[in-house]
Amino acid sequence: MAFTEPPDPGHARTLAELITGLRLLKAWAGGPSYAQIADGVNRLWTAAGRPPAERTARTTVADCFNTGRARPNTDLLLAVVEVLHPDPGYVAHWQDMLRVVRSRAEAATFVQAQLGLPEAIPHFTGRRAELARLCAVLGGAAGGQASAIAGMAGVGKTGLAVHAGHELLRAGRFDNALFVNLRGFHPDPGQPPVDPAAVLDSFLRLLGVPGHAVPADLPGKERVYRERSAGRRLLVVLDNAHSEDQVRPLLPDERGGPVLVTSRLELPGAAQLRLDVLSPDEALAYLRRTVGSERVDQEPGVARRITAELGRLPLTLNLAALRMTAPAHRSWLLADHLERLEQRRAHLRLDDAVDASISLSYDHLGEPERRALRLLALHPGADLDVHGIAALTGTGLEEATRTADRLVAASLVRRREADRFELHDLIRAFGMARAEDEDVSSGRRAALARLLDYYAFASATAMDHYAPRVRDHRPQVPDPGLPIPPLTDRASAAAWLEAERANLVSAGLHGVASGHAGLLSRILFRYLQTGGYIREALALHTSAMESADPVARGHALVSLGATHSQVGRYDVATRFAEQALDCFRGAEDRSGECRALGTLGAIASWNADFARSAGFLRGALSLAREIGARAGERTALTNLGYVYGRLGRYAEALESHTKALAIDQQTGDLSDMGRTLLNIGDTHLRTGRHEEACGFFHRATAIAEQAADRDLHLEALLCLADVSLELGRTGHARTAHESAVALAADLGILHQAARAHLGLARALTAMGDPARARHHWLTAREHHRELGLPDPEEITAAAGHSVTAGG
Repeated sequence: MAFTEPPDPGHARTLAELITGLRLLKAWAGGPSYAQIADGVNRLWTAAGRPPAERTARTTVADCFNTGRARPNTDLLLAVVEVLHPDPGYVAHWQDMLRVVRSRAEAATFVQAQLGLPEAIPHFTGRRAELARLCAVLGGAAGGQASAIAGMAGVGKTGLAVHAGHELLRAGRFDNALFVNLRGFHPDPGQPPVDPAAVLDSFLRLLGVPGHAVPADLPGKERVYRERSAGRRLLVVLDNAHSEDQVRPLLPDERGGPVLVTSRLELPGAAQLRLDVLSPDEALAYLRRTVGSERVDQEPGVARRITAELGRLPLTLNLAALRMTAPAHRSWLLADHLERLEQRRAHLRLDDAVDASISLSYDHLGEPERRALRLLALHPGADLDVHGIAALTGTGLEEATRTADRLVAASLVRRREADRFELHDLIRAFGMARAEDEDVSSGRRAALARLLDYYAFASATAMDHYAPRVRDHRPQVPDPGLPIPPLTDRASAAAWLEAERANLVSAGLHGVASGHAGLLSRILFRYLQTGGYIREALALHTSAMESADPVARGHALVSLGATHSQVGRYDVATRFAEQALDCFRGAEDRSGECRALGTLGAIASWNADFARSAGFLRGALSLAREIGARAGERTALTNLGYVYGRLGRYAEALESHTKALAIDQQTGDLSDMGRTLLNIGDTHLRTGRHEEACGFFHRATAIAEQAADRDLHLEALLCLADVSLELGRTGHARTAHESAVALAADLGILHQAARAHLGLARALTAMGDPARARHHWLTAREHHRELGLPDPEEITAAAGHSVTAGG
């Protein structure tokens, strides 16, 4: 096949389509072999000064042309494009499209599911036959069986699904429900349909699976989801689905409950209920309920013409009814409202009467509310709270609250649980169009900049309470002078971070050029790491990696390395950390270099390469001392002590931990001090000095209680229980392990729960209670399998505080 022009990547919407374009480009260039392309790439990289170790191979180049890849190697793909068509403008076009396509793919991972249903739609009218049929089907459906409500936008699919769900819950047919908006037909191309893997991640957490126990792969998530939903009387509602492929992984098996899907399309394999607009009588009945029977009955013919003008869509009828009942329009005749509706026809932008109906409510608002609606439509996330509204609009909290209440009262914004606000897709499309028409681009950019500044500062404030021990590792964020929530302790910080997680990552994806991606990547690193939010972390850190600032890029690379190491991808993790080291050294950033060296040491340690790990950590320690970074010095000493202990170099391990303790005592951080005491006790335990170990473990326990650090308390309990068992104090070991089992379950820390059950089984075995011991062995084995670890018979539980990666 011959081409006169190279393929245009601008037509690609997905990564698969972009790779298809790459294949066409290869054909346009004469069909060179993968080996020839690899030679060309290596010549380009050598000329650019890249070291020989980074040369690519034929098989790696061939992998670039594989449409099944989840995440492309950006540098290599662009180098391939340059080899095939070395025009700078053309390569830059590919770079832009690659960024757009990848951003869309990453945005598909952000979702906020909920346990329980949204509030029922007020003034629900008609649909008796549909409701009866739906309740009958769902009430008698087998587990995993899907029923679907299909229909056009605004026809009331979600309202019917939620209403039916509430009726079934009230009737006791189900105990609870899972609800999620799959964002199948969002007006913003930056908000693509949600990835089913992300939905399962959210579902599993709502069903009680700790973040670190959620499998990384889609088949693993499906397996655990079906296990956790088995035997539960649970209704699953999948709202606004895009396709059968999006729904299929979210179906429980026959042991779970039924599924209700809403979509603009009919979904194969599901029991279909096609929802049409309201009948003329139902639409009229709706107006009688909302506008008032007396007014409607005075002009029934006009009322029917109004419902016809509005397409008998529940969404547009609701908006019109609100206008008709507003104080300023109660004296209007229905004929006056009909005349105004007919006048709006000439200015439609959305389909049929939708734009006219929304415009009636929009035009009735004051300019502050109209402006707020336009700006809310630009918000990169799914929902936001009143503080986010204040940031977007640049107003105080009281004014933002009044604005939100007025928009809710006008039914232009929906209030979700916990006072969060969202827009219907049609209203978002309306608001985006009006923003283009009525707001200058500089004003729109300023609003988004305020929002990103707010998210950065509020995130930094939250993280100071969530992870105060690593405060010095995070950048300082100036106060933008915008109101933020009352983040005063770890509980309030954790709740805010959980509620805003999808928004914060979306803000990072939209804030590459402004530097907010790099900022949020560094601020949120520890939260995403400890919470097990691997997908979000990869998306945010990958966006930050595109920063023009080499230091920001270096920190993003370190964070990517630490994140990959969490799921055992040590080779990939090492490459990212090595690239980060080059960035920091090139920028002469000694602090960043220290972090990269420490992360390389941690990764090597997790890969059981302790000798190599010690080399990196000694380098990090030397550099931290040279630049006076006490927090970095303390982290390096702690990690080095851990590694020395695994190498059997106990005297050096004890020396490192003792020096770390001196820093802890100077800084006054009780949690750090407690963990260092545990490490010192662990070193004594490994050398057979059990009584000395007990003393340090008891001191750590007292500090944990003083600091109210429940994680530290759990670690100390486990250490005390282990040493008690070693000393033959089986009664004390059993009591400590039972306390640890309860605390680990309360905290949701699966690996520590496994260790506690395993220790309790050993204690009970020593006390001659094999039946109870077997129960705890089996529980520990189940936890190990959930974590992807070997069965407990094949391992020995280790005490002590583990290595920290990423800084």
